[in-house]
Amino acid sequence: MAREKSEMPADDSRKRDFEVFFRESYSRLYYYALHLIPDPELCKDILGESYFYLWQHIPDFRPDTALTYMYTHVHNLCIDHIRRTKRQAAHTASYLHMLQEWNADERRESEQRIATIMELIARMPALTRTVMEKCYIEKKLYREVAQEVNLTESGVRKHVMKGLDIIRRFFSVKYKKRQ
Repeated sequence: MAREKSEMPADDSRKRDFEVFFRESYSRLYYYALHLIPDPELCKDILGESYFYLWQHIPDFRPDTALTYMYTHVHNLCIDHIRRTKRQAAHTASYLHMLQEWNADERRESEQRIATIMELIARMPALTRTVMEKCYIEKKLYREVAQEVNLTESGVRKHVMKGLDIIRRFFSVKYKKRQ
């Protein structure tokens, strides 16, 4: 018990020294961090983290070396943040570049497929070609196409199926028929 009483004043003394140190050094360290990272809120967070770390190690607190330690700690946290930010920016740039290439490749492949399909439609028998163009290029309903080409809707559907089958066979896409 007597031992605890003698330790208490030393801890209280360190806490008071810490409070004085905090009040005297905060603005200097804040502007130092702000010089490295031009984000006031981030600098406050870094200082909060540094002072919290120092507070967690209050038994080791030495007022004569605390300022040097804090400059180093704040400096290291700022540098860590700058490195992390650069790394994230590099990853983001790399991802965007990859995405642009991928989209360009996809667009080229899609354009090639469309051109191939248009060629295939152009080579289809006349009535099937007309039905496919009206249904898929002009976006007309089977009913409208049936009236224009003097077929029934069922006849239009058969020509569409014939045209799609030609396209599927060309691209080697095999669909199982429903049973």
